[in-house]
Amino acid sequence: MTGAKSPIAAPRRRTNAAPRAGSHAGDRGTTIAAGVLLVLHALLLLWVSSRQSVTFDESFHLPAGVRILARGDFITSFAQPPLAKSLAGAAALLAGARVTADSVAGPGGERWVGEAFMRDNADRFQRVYGAGRLPMMLVSVALGWLVWRVATSWYGPRAGLLSLAAYVVSPEPLAHGSLVGVDVPTGLTFFGAVLAFTRFARSRGLRTWWPAAVWFAAAFLVRFSAVQLFPTCALLLLALAAGGGIKDPRRAWLGLAALAGVAWVAVEVGYLGQGSFQPLGRLELHSSPFMRLQHLLPSIPVPLPEAYVRGLDYLAYLGQPGEKWSYFLGHAAPAHHFLYFPVAILVKYPIGLLALIGMRAMRADLWRRRARRRELTLLVPVAVVLGVAMVSNLDYGIRYVFPILPFLCVWTGGLLAPLRRAATAVRSAPRAALAWALVIAAGLETARAMPYPLSFFNLAIGGPGRGDRIVNDSNVDWGQGLIALRDELHRRGIARVNLAYHGTVDPALYGIDYIPYTGGPPGLESDWIAVSSYYFVGLPARMTTSLGQSEQALRLDFKPLWGRTPDARPAGCMYLFRLR
Repeated sequence: MTGAKSPIAAPRRRTNAAPRAGSHAGDRGTTIAAGVLLVLHALLLLWVSSRQSVTFDESFHLPAGVRILARGDFITSFAQPPLAKSLAGAAALLAGARVTADSVAGPGGERWVGEAFMRDNADRFQRVYGAGRLPMMLVSVALGWLVWRVATSWYGPRAGLLSLAAYVVSPEPLAHGSLVGVDVPTGLTFFGAVLAFTRFARSRGLRTWWPAAVWFAAAFLVRFSAVQLFPTCALLLLALAAGGGIKDPRRAWLGLAALAGVAWVAVEVGYLGQGSFQPLGRLELHSSPFMRLQHLLPSIPVPLPEAYVRGLDYLAYLGQPGEKWSYFLGHAAPAHHFLYFPVAILVKYPIGLLALIGMRAMRADLWRRRARRRELTLLVPVAVVLGVAMVSNLDYGIRYVFPILPFLCVWTGGLLAPLRRAATAVRSAPRAALAWALVIAAGLETARAMPYPLSFFNLAIGGPGRGDRIVNDSNVDWGQGLIALRDELHRRGIARVNLAYHGTVDPALYGIDYIPYTGGPPGLESDWIAVSSYYFVGLPARMTTSLGQSEQALRLDFKPLWGRTPDARPAGCMYLFRLR
């Protein structure tokens, strides 16, 4: 790895290398273009953020991050590790966020803390959440930059620009990079960890192990799914060793084992060691696997913080059959569907991006020995993340496979890498023209959904919001449509509306005068009804109103309206109908 400019770049030895990407001396124009694309991405994120109301999980993540920093409270919101939440919380505190009272906090009490935070900060609600979203935007820009650097180092400057453009025009980074969440930070840390470990495995000495350790530590403090890094890296070692791509397999395996210790230390430090080494029998657990283990080994000390263990247990509980409803191909049910994520990708990725991926799969160098090492580094993580999602009960949104996107973007950049050494100076113009045409097409398709990329569906399905009868939940409706609904009501002169809103925010905070619709004939106070897509397709959820959140999940019947054309589709995630 000596001589590589990027901390996660490929080794120097290469047979079909494009011009050295680290210097950029010969292609200043592509570097400037990359900077323009990153600035464009940042501006689009700011625009999207300004138009999206606070979404479902944001009401948990941001108050949790504020309490972690202000009170050292990790146990109230244990559904995900603290790093991303704390970054958002720090920005919110700088913007003047008020900390919720300790009386409403407690193990797993994120719902009540979120509601109290909303009330306590009602006079500065938009400012606080807008500030909390800024660190996530920076993470998305950083991930775009890393995609560009890796693709440039591996395939050349023009390939790097193509990879970055593919990332910038994708709706998923725009949707989730503008929210307080863990999806884009997961993508960044997973991408960095895999590539840094691959660099270590293909080099000599320990100098390249430390960057991998930093990436692994960050990944384990962002999301529980970081555990997938170990099977991913193990499979990569096996695949690369079979092709002679590992100089010292024993050293590589020992380095991977040492990273398990790094992950443990990171979790202990990140949670300040709170509740570590408690007997398993003292922990409050709910999932069947954890409860069985607790029954067998009640006295064994658990060498992990209590909040971390309870978070793992919580996710295992949600993954049990029948615990959570999902929507797939016209049916809402508490069931898991093996093909959920492949179908979601086919309808949620722009057609241009799908075509670009298909075009890349037909490149001949995919099967050449030395080039194949790079292909393995990019495609093995995609296979692992997608495979785990397909067998897990995570049918709630394509965001769970967000980490595959940066790998695919770099991979598509390989379209502009030369097939042979002799072709270095003569790039295939038709191939490059087609690749750029597909990226532009993907960008135009995404533009149709702006500034509401969360409800993006590709043109094959009908465009933004039109695929909510195929997949739903955070694929289309995460509670982000209140600003768009308010503006639509004002435009039509509607003073009051019957409203079935799926989210964790009181719509009144956005200036909407509404009557909560909980079933039966709509109230006579308004001739209009607005319905979140989530409720419209029959999914059950608690409803948030000015009186708080309903104790039970509501499942509403809107079948009589299914055959009607709505008067408007605010943000692509809501339906507005005139009743009388």
